[in-house]
Amino acid sequence: MASKRATTSTTKSALNMKQLSPSVYFYEPETIVEQHPSDPRVPKLVLVASWMDAQDKHIANYTIRYQTIYPNSRILLIKFNPKESIFTLSPQRNVEPGVVYLRSLIDSGVLSASPTQPEILVHVFSNGGSSTMRLLYQAFQSRTGHPFPLHTAVYDSCPGLYAFKSIFSAFIVGFPQGIARLIATPFITAFIVCLWTWHNPLKIIGGEDPLLKNSKILNDLDLVKQTNRSYIYGKADVMVDWKDVEKHADQAAAKGLAVRREVFGRSPHVTHVKLDGNRYWRIVKETWEAAITKR
Repeated sequence: MASKRATTSTTKSALNMKQLSPSVYFYEPETIVEQHPSDPRVPKLVLVASWMDAQDKHIANYTIRYQTIYPNSRILLIKFNPKESIFTLSPQRNVEPGVVYLRSLIDSGVLSASPTQPEILVHVFSNGGSSTMRLLYQAFQSRTGHPFPLHTAVYDSCPGLYAFKSIFSAFIVGFPQGIARLIATPFITAFIVCLWTWHNPLKIIGGEDPLLKNSKILNDLDLVKQTNRSYIYGKADVMVDWKDVEKHADQAAAKGLAVRREVFGRSPHVTHVKLDGNRYWRIVKETWEAAITKR
């Protein structure tokens, strides 16, 4: 039976995308632009997994650029919602509309369930996006009985592992400088300590640390079918330790996956595109081109 697409909303925002749920959006081109014969085959779908608390205007910097680079490609955006992804007994609920949309593309023949070459380019941002992709991979496998289709991926500022300084920086950035941060600091500190306690001394109750789960799942090549991937990360990032990213890349390469590492020396967390946009988007395009020419 064909999957039913979730109800859509046409509410306009900086994203200029249709909304499937509070966290899931999609874009489909109204007209098909003729491609030059020498151009590499474009992705049929670009999947963007954004960072925690990302504003629409910032996400749009990427989704609009994708509409320019690949005008014939559909785009699926899944935002990271801590309330629905962490503080819940059903974390996969946040990504469920994304699974429904993906299944609708497969059922309609837009995507192949088992492609011989990638048809999907996944762009993951920060630990929030890593959590989203972990849940999406698991939910897709659970709902379909098959791994997520073969794809390629770009990891921007991720994945990271648990460290007090990194987690604190990720949460405090959402508060304006001054009294608001002073008030928020003890509450964030207490939350991080509780989180560590829940997933370490009380691991038998709280389960495995979610960041460690992200790291493991993204390198589980039985669940995550990829041809290649690129890591874009920076040594000035205070939210995700660049050494954690390199360790993850090393582990992926040791499993036989084609890995590309791109270090930006001076750009903070998820701002590498601002430091050198030409280099950034060249990496993205070359990652896709490598995926469709290597097999």
